[in-house]
Amino acid sequence: MLLNRERALEIMDREGLDALVAVTANNVYYLSDFETDFLYDVPWVACAILPRDPSVPACLIVTEIEAAVLVQRPTWMPEVKMYFFGIYGGVLKVHTFHQRDSLTGEDRAISDMVAQAERTGYAGIAEAASAAIRERGLGGARIGLDDTRFAGLLGDTLSNASVVDATNLLLEIRMVKTADEIAILREAARKNQRAMEAAIAAIRDGATWYEVSNAYEIEVARQGARVFASFNGAGLRSAGAARPDARYPIQPGDQVCFDSMLKWRRYMGDAQRSVVLGEAPLRLRKAWDAYAAGIAEAYDTLRPGIATGELRDRTIRTVRDNGLPSFALAFSHGIGLDHIEVPFIAGGTLGDFPVQQNMVLNIDMELHEIGWGGLFFEESMLVTATGAERLYTLPRALIEV
Repeated sequence: MLLNRERALEIMDREGLDALVAVTANNVYYLSDFETDFLYDVPWVACAILPRDPSVPACLIVTEIEAAVLVQRPTWMPEVKMYFFGIYGGVLKVHTFHQRDSLTGEDRAISDMVAQAERTGYAGIAEAASAAIRERGLGGARIGLDDTRFAGLLGDTLSNASVVDATNLLLEIRMVKTADEIAILREAARKNQRAMEAAIAAIRDGATWYEVSNAYEIEVARQGARVFASFNGAGLRSAGAARPDARYPIQPGDQVCFDSMLKWRRYMGDAQRSVVLGEAPLRLRKAWDAYAAGIAEAYDTLRPGIATGELRDRTIRTVRDNGLPSFALAFSHGIGLDHIEVPFIAGGTLGDFPVQQNMVLNIDMELHEIGWGGLFFEESMLVTATGAERLYTLPRALIEV
């Protein structure tokens, strides 16, 4: 199960919530274990309801189009409500059936799901969600909703309820990973490393960043994962995040900087490395020596109880003290269904937070020196009881090719 239910109940108790209601794609997937591309297409296409009281059944609400997916990827939630899209004053029905009475196996299961939807006849997600909320006695409850605008779609269903913005609460819950999530993140890291190694192997005199980045993306696809982003570039153009002109020909002595991100089962793989073609120039070697000291300080210090603000300060101070006084960009973030998972993320502000066991954290270290180039390092760490475990085995060094 993806859901860290124990942590969810703890935070719901702390906040006095009777239920969590999710309508955004990642949170629906997280609460319900139901994963489908359609979740990530139409806004508010599904809803997951997690009551605080374990005797009240959790409920997943999806459109009728998902019947075939649900048969193969069922949710753990004990109740599923299915609705039809409302369209032009009527409903849009997706499935038809050939000789319905003679269907067997998966086809019969799909037929049964659609038949149940036909009996309830919900037109649109609001009807189905309103019914589920009323049936659970949550009409006057204190509800955490990950998109409070959705409450307006439910008419008077929540008129006596207290609706709380649960965006950051769900991020806070998701930051401490379950065993199933950790297994997915391990595999995401392995796939990301293989793709980065393919890109590094494509570096040669005269190759362009486009060719190198393309090698990364091809290997991501070959492994059945999805590219999220492939930053940064080579030489002078390794500074400045993701410059769109990728035609610069790599030359001996150039640094080639990677910030490589993919998705595996919707979970992120994210790592950064710095590579040099041929012999590293003196300036680059000295800069990397300072970086290496900061990497050791940041990643060796990561353990339960330390605050990420303290990690940032110690990392920056160590890099500067070792000969790179312009260094300023270091920060820690959780990684999971989102690229950056920290509590209280809003308006471009990243919150400081205490490190806890079973978090998976990245410490970003980036130098963007316009007119010289970049320097990058980052990898994912599983926080253990006494320290942290690497999810990558790429060298923690300036990689020379």
